[in-house]
Amino acid sequence: MSENKPLPIMKYANIKDKIGNGTPTILAFGMIHCYSCLAMSKVFAEVLEVHPNLQIYSIDGQRERIISRDIYKLKEMPTQLFFDENGNEVFRHTGAYKKAVLEIILKKYGFEL
Repeated sequence: MSENKPLPIMKYANIKDKIGNGTPTILAFGMIHCYSCLAMSKVFAEVLEVHPNLQIYSIDGQRERIISRDIYKLKEMPTQLFFDENGNEVFRHTGAYKKAVLEIILKKYGFEL
């Protein structure tokens, strides 16, 4: 079970074309030494285990600070950005939350579960 295993960290350059490709996408920005970031990454890994059709990517916001700071204007970690199938940001959240809350957010913003 993935509850002890976080999402693999991806490079933004390798996944940026996934945003707006017809499938809703989540970018989970965090830092490898942040407890809340790690906890949130584990929640996303659990959700992906049950719903592998979702596009959820973990990005190291510290290593990719030009992306996190300058493009997405993030000030705190962890922050999750939710994009619709056309690549429009529909929701953003800073901090960590439990799987049940994440599932409510996913349903509200049209992510197929």
